[in-house]
This record gives sequence, structure tokens and C-alpha cells, in this order.
Amino acid sequence: MKSQSRRSFIINGSIFLSGTLISPYLLNSCKSVNDQINFGFVGVGPRGLALLNEFIKSYEVHVLAVCDPFSDRRDKLAKKVDEINARKYERENYKSCRAYSDYKELLADREIDAVVIATPDHWHVKIAIEAAMAGKHIYLEKPMGLSIEQGQILRKAVHENGVIFQYGTQQRSDHKFRLACQLVRNEKIGKLEKIDAWSPGGKDAFAKFNPEPVPDGFDYDMWLGPAPVKPYTFHRCQGDHNSKGSYYIYDYAIGFIAGWGAHPLDIAQWGNNADKTSPVKYSGSASFFKPDNLFDTICSWDVNCTYANEVEMRFMSDDMALPIIEKYRKFHDHGTTFFCEDGWVSIDRGGIYASDPNILSIEFSNNDTLLYENENPFLGFIRCVREGKESICPVETALRSDTISHLCNVMIRAGVSKLEWDPDEEEIVNPTLEMEKLMKRVMREPYVIKTT
Repeated sequence: MKSQSRRSFIINGSIFLSGTLISPYLLNSCKSVNDQINFGFVGVGPRGLALLNEFIKSYEVHVLAVCDPFSDRRDKLAKKVDEINARKYERENYKSCRAYSDYKELLADREIDAVVIATPDHWHVKIAIEAAMAGKHIYLEKPMGLSIEQGQILRKAVHENGVIFQYGTQQRSDHKFRLACQLVRNEKIGKLEKIDAWSPGGKDAFAKFNPEPVPDGFDYDMWLGPAPVKPYTFHRCQGDHNSKGSYYIYDYAIGFIAGWGAHPLDIAQWGNNADKTSPVKYSGSASFFKPDNLFDTICSWDVNCTYANEVEMRFMSDDMALPIIEKYRKFHDHGTTFFCEDGWVSIDRGGIYASDPNILSIEFSNNDTLLYENENPFLGFIRCVREGKESICPVETALRSDTISHLCNVMIRAGVSKLEWDPDEEEIVNPTLEMEKLMKRVMREPYVIKTT
């Protein structure tokens, strides 16, 4: 068979990674492998693989390393990446993809410029802090971590080490989300008064706790990391389409209130010009998975949040939101709605909606506030790394939106119905002892967070 040229290869879009078609974004933006940004991927399960599939499309990216506690997963992926790189660069002298079991080895690799972190939530902040200290630029999957304190430590590390940070809330790069927020920020339908924000809660997820043998080739202690030692079970670590594994277990996450809630909350913050603050008052209720379930995070919630500018936000799980949202628009399991003096605009990944369709045709001038325009979250991060510019969702923005879900969690777990927050001092007003305890997480040795 005649060999395929690189240009033909790009046009045909014939890169495949684990059965997924990859169609490259760019033509010859970099002439040689030596011009690439070297990327390492920490955590290459379903989400990590999806991110790798996106980044590897660009000729500006050279995937140099993957890291995962599952040996079979990382080794097979490294070989597949080598096959793709050989075709991308027409077998020029590219460097083979390295497969690491320990993320510390990847971070110690001086050839790596940037890391993409898509581990379970309980590892996010620790690895990101050490990446910043190693001078690596960071693309971090949401949510940021298991506590507000962890996010604050990460923010400090990112700022002190001068690395580019981008949070994995990709909706800001979608035109319809930017349009909705730009309409609100410029008061094209009057002053903002109220927000509805909702996301999947996972209420129907269920898994029994049945201890199983640890699979061959799986470093379970590394997977557990800073979390308490518990017996292995498939649904604890991997999960399936219905259970989602660690997303719903409090040792490793605070639940979809953060894991999915990060997306509509991020857009609510953007539309309310609140990227450097958070709501100051919280009140509401929530429920947890049933006691016989392996899962133990909040799975259903309805919380009212009030900003200092008096904008009211109702943050809900999808089951609580359904009867509220379907009164004014077609219901999807996630979304953000802005209610203004003269109408409303609402968005989700399926579309943008408004009280009057003409709202969506309103034009902007150079005198308006024009929000950060990013054609693609992955290409945007690459550009920021190359040019040294702030990303569309930097660490301060990420921390402030994550604070909302964490405070909801603290309020509910502390057994109170109200909470006040000082966003300037970043502390709860008159906290109870239980609230103070919930603001932090105990981490298992030797996996504690270290900043020196």
C-alpha cells in the first residue's frame, strides 16, 4: 500500500485512539516535532482519554507521557500514542510516549511543558500543586478539589510559580454560553435579578459494597492516595455508565453537586460578573443516597444563594429543578437561566432560549463589554501556554465558582439550614465547629499536600 502523506492524513482525519475518530484541528502550524509543546496526561481513564483525544489533534501538541495506576491502560495507550505520532510527523525523530505509574516521575520529567490532570477528584489539587511547583502549565479537570482550603493552596502555588492554569469548564468556549452571558453583562434585557442553575445529581445511582480482589496490574494504594484505606471494589474505583464510581463517594469527591454543578455555576458566575467573588448567603436543603448504598454524597439539593449585589440564585439538582424549569422552557438535566428586568435568557449544551426570540439577535458594539472569546477550550489552552496569556478560566475564577458547591455541602453536612460567607476574607461568618471541620480534609500519609 502506498504510504499516506501527512497532508492527506490530516484531510482524511484518520487518527484513531481507542476506537475514537480524531480529526486534527490544525494544518502545519508547527513544522517539526521540535516546535511542539510537550504534554503529559495524569489519569487516562474515560475522561482523561477524551481529553487526550482532543489535545492530540493539534500539531502544536506532542503527547510525551501518560500516567495511570492501571498498567494495562497506560501501556496500551502509550503504544497507541506512538503510532499516532509516527503518522503525524511522518516518522521523523519524535520521542516515544513514556508510561508512568507514579505521577511524580512524570512531573520530574524536564521535557514536559504542560500537564492535563483527569484523575479522580481527591487527587486533583495535590497533583496540580506539585505540577505548578515543577513549572508545568496545568489543564485541570473539575471540580478543583475536596475543600475550599485545598483550592486556596492551589491558587497560591499557581500564582507563585507563574504557570498557566485552565479549568476544565469548557462551556465558556461555546458561543451560545458567551452570548447569553454577554447579553446579561451588558444589560441588554435590563438589570439581572435572579438566576436558576441546575445539574444532574445522580439520585438513582446505586452500588453494593462487595469487597473484591484487587485486579492484576492495578496500583490500588496509588489510586487511593490521600484517601482513607478501604477494601477494593469495582464500583469504588471504576464504576460503569450507571454508577460513575468515585464521583459519588465522599472519600474521593463531594458528589455531582460539584462534579457536574461546576458547569452551570461557572456560567452563573460569568453572567453575573462574579469571577472574583461568590454568593454571601446560603439557605436550603438536600438529601443523600440511602444508607445501604456504597455512595454517600449529596444527590439531591435545592439551595438559595444571594450575592452581595442582591442577585438571587437558586442552585438545584435536576430532580428538584424539573418542575421549576419546565414552567418556562423545555427541560434538560442541566442549564443556567438569567432573569432580568425585561426578559430572560437560558442556556444548556443543547441550545440557547429566551423569553423573546429577538433577544438572541441583539448586536453588540465596541462600547459593550465583550467577553473572552475562545474558539475551542483545548486550542485556547495551547495558545495561552505558547503566548503566556491568562486562560479563559484561570485559577481564581475556578476557586470562586467551586466555593459555591463546597459551601452548599458544608451547610448541609453541618446540619444547618443557613450559612453566611465573607468572600473577601474567604471565611464563613460565625462558623460552628462542624463547619470549620468540613472546610478541610484530612489526608493520608504520605500523600499529604506539601508546598515546599
